[in-house]
Amino acid sequence: MLLRMIRGDQAGGALTKVLVTLLVLALLALAGLFAYTRSQNPLSAADDHAVGFSAALADHGTATDPTVALEPNGQIYLATTLNNDGSLPIEIRGGVATNQDRESPYIPVDVLLSDGKSTNPDAAAHFDTDRIDPHHGVGILVVYAANVDLNCDLFTDTSSGVGSSLQTFPIRYTTFGIPDQQTVDLGQPIVTVTQPTRAQCEAVTGG
Repeated sequence: MLLRMIRGDQAGGALTKVLVTLLVLALLALAGLFAYTRSQNPLSAADDHAVGFSAALADHGTATDPTVALEPNGQIYLATTLNNDGSLPIEIRGGVATNQDRESPYIPVDVLLSDGKSTNPDAAAHFDTDRIDPHHGVGILVVYAANVDLNCDLFTDTSSGVGSSLQTFPIRYTTFGIPDQQTVDLGQPIVTVTQPTRAQCEAVTGG
C-alpha cells in the first residue's frame, strides 16, 4: 500500500513537472510573438491614391499640387489601398488614437473601410475588424480634419513662415490578439497646408 502511494506521488510529481514545462514554453512562445510583432512595421500604402476635399476646401489649387488653408469645417479624404507586407495575418481595427498633436493644422481623425478609390466618405464604412493576410491589401479612406486642439500661440496675425503637409496616417491593428499601431508614410506629401494665422486657428478651436 505504501509503495503504491509512493509511486502515485512520483507519477503526480512527474505530471506536474511536464505541465509546468509546457506552461513555461507557452509563455516563452507568447513573449517571443509579442516581441516579434512589436518590432515589425508590416503595413504600407499603395503608390496610387486619390485625394478629395470637403466643400469648405473647394479652393484647393491644382489636382497635381493641392494647397489648402485652415478652415473650421475643412476635411481632406485620402483613398488608397493598405497592404500587409509582413509574414503574419493582421486585423485592422480602424479609427485613430486619441489626438495629442497640437501643432498640425490638419490631423487624421478616422480610417474607414472603402474600395480604395472613392474619396466620398458616404461610400465608406466603419471597420468592425478586417483581416489582411500576408501580401494582401484592403481599401481604406483616411479622413483628415481641422485640428480643434491646435495651439494658437504658435501663430501670428499674419500668415508667415513655412506651412506643413500631409504625408502620414496612423493605423491600429492586432496580430493574434496583440494590439499595435503603425504610422504609415505615403512617401510624398499629398496636400500642402499654408501657415494659418492666429485668427484662423481660433476660428477652428473656438478661441
